[in-house]
Amino acid sequence: MLTTIFDADGNPFNAKVEVEDYAITVHSRGGAFGKPNLRNPDYRRALRTIIERLLVSNATVSGVWLDSAVAQNWPELDRQLLDASEFTLPIDDLVTLIGQRGAAKGRPIGSSGHGNSTKRVRIGVSGASAGDLVKLLSPDVRTRSSRLPAETLKRVENWMIDEAIEAFKSGVQHGFQGSTDYDVLLPTGERLPPKAVFGIALSGVIGRPAMPSDFSGGVGTPCFESIENAGYPIIPKGEDMPSPRSEFDDERSWSEGSLVRVQHLRRERAPGLARMKKRRFIEEHGHLFCERCGLVPSISLGPHGDACIEVHHDAVAVAKMEGNARTRLVDLKCLCANCHRIVHREVM
Repeated sequence: MLTTIFDADGNPFNAKVEVEDYAITVHSRGGAFGKPNLRNPDYRRALRTIIERLLVSNATVSGVWLDSAVAQNWPELDRQLLDASEFTLPIDDLVTLIGQRGAAKGRPIGSSGHGNSTKRVRIGVSGASAGDLVKLLSPDVRTRSSRLPAETLKRVENWMIDEAIEAFKSGVQHGFQGSTDYDVLLPTGERLPPKAVFGIALSGVIGRPAMPSDFSGGVGTPCFESIENAGYPIIPKGEDMPSPRSEFDDERSWSEGSLVRVQHLRRERAPGLARMKKRRFIEEHGHLFCERCGLVPSISLGPHGDACIEVHHDAVAVAKMEGNARTRLVDLKCLCANCHRIVHREVM
């Protein structure tokens, strides 16, 4: 049966779409814009919206097939444009692939031109009746299935954020856009979009590619809290890298007493690096202790004793560090406050 696809604001797309049990058919676009023979001009927008709503609603998409009159006589494999495994790609990539592969189908070998990339296509949806699909494609699907519960979002662990950052930097596919208001600031000075980082990490928790509609970003959200708890500061977009500050008042007052030491801290500590070092140290050893004297402050000084453990750059003399020096966690040591001061006095 024919159905109308509406955008998020309730405006109908000018596109011919049919639904039946287990399938959605998007009719081809044709004619020229501004001419009386134009048909289905919103083909691409409707196709993208359909795919997005199917994925947001966790429907099981089995694939996409070319469904033109000629192609209907071809074997199913010859008609296929996308298989189910490809629906981990970003939505815009899926729409592009459908157009590119559809345009190439049926063209003589060696022919020139791009071909028609807006052909009639059939989207398979396993286990969904026509009535189910009409409901899934309604514009309120985002409201009904949008945000994941906070308890699910809080299952993202620190190491998942670490791996998500590495995955993002290696070019892993995801469905998130660049940031608009905030950046995740890495120890190297690189800036990454917070929602993309958290979304990649969240995918491992929910067992499917996370979507932008699964959660919100912003100050105080589980997204930002998880990233910051992993040791990565989040700063307003365009803001300069913040001046390094210790997480403890006594260390700040110590650093302010000497220009040399302030310069040392500025060179040594990238934002979030100390917190990250301590977290990784605890993951490896089970607790914090001073790598110089062996003090275990949580035992000797009580439940708040870990506050006296500070992070020291041990690999390169501070005076020789350049502004673009890259620091690895293995270059850092955890020292108690007393040993930290002794070490700095030894190198002065």
